[in-house]
Amino acid sequence: MAERNSGAGQDPAPARRLQRWVVTGPIGAGKSLAVAELAALGASVVDADAEGRALLREPGMPAAVAAALGPDVLRGGEVDRAAVAALVFADPRALDRLNALVHPRLAERLAERLREFEAAARQPGLAVVEAAVYFLLPPFGPVDLVVAVDAPPELRVGRLAASGRFDAAAARVRAEAQRPLLDAFARADVVLSNDGGPDDLRRAVRALVAARAPALSHPATPPREGP
Repeated sequence: MAERNSGAGQDPAPARRLQRWVVTGPIGAGKSLAVAELAALGASVVDADAEGRALLREPGMPAAVAAALGPDVLRGGEVDRAAVAALVFADPRALDRLNALVHPRLAERLAERLREFEAAARQPGLAVVEAAVYFLLPPFGPVDLVVAVDAPPELRVGRLAASGRFDAAAARVRAEAQRPLLDAFARADVVLSNDGGPDDLRRAVRALVAARAPALSHPATPPREGP
C-alpha cells in the first residue's frame, strides 16, 4: 500500500506541488509502457533501475559489491551487471547480501530525485518512480499512490523472449526470481491488468490519471519516449 506520513506530533509538512506515484510490478508485465504513457501525459519520471546502475558506478561501490559477492563480479574495476545477475538469480543468499548493500543507497537516490523534481515544479503535477523492487526498499518519502502493472506469467515470459533481451529460459529464470514479490504487488493501491494489447494499457493509464491526478500538467523534466 502507499506509504503515508501521519505527521502526529510534528509541524505540518510543506505542501507539495507534485503528487508522488510509484509504478511497480513483475518483469515483463508492462511497467515501462505504463510509465512512458504517464511521461507522455506530463509526469516527471525517475527510473529506479537507471538510478541503480548509476549507484554501482559511484566511488567505492565496485569494491563494496565485490566484498559482498566476490571478485568475479568485477570487470576492469567496474561491476559487471551480467555477472551479478547470474550469481544472484542462482543464489538467494547472494541476492540478500546485494540488496542489503544497495537498497538503502538506492532509496536515498530516489528521495533526492523527487526533491529535485519538487524544487523545479512551478505548478501542480505528478512525479512517478518506476521501481520493480519498491516493496523491498526502505521508505524514500511520502507516496500518494502505488500502481502495480501485472500480467499472467506465461504472457510475461513470452513478452520478455519476444523483446530479444533474453531467451525463453533466461526469461523464465527472471520471472521466477520475482515470485516472492507477487503477493506484495497485489497490495498496491491500484493493480492494472495488462493482459491485452499496448493500447489497452495506455487507455487504462489515461483513465487512472483522469481519476487520480486531474491537475497533471507539464513535466518538470522532458518526458521519456515510449514505444
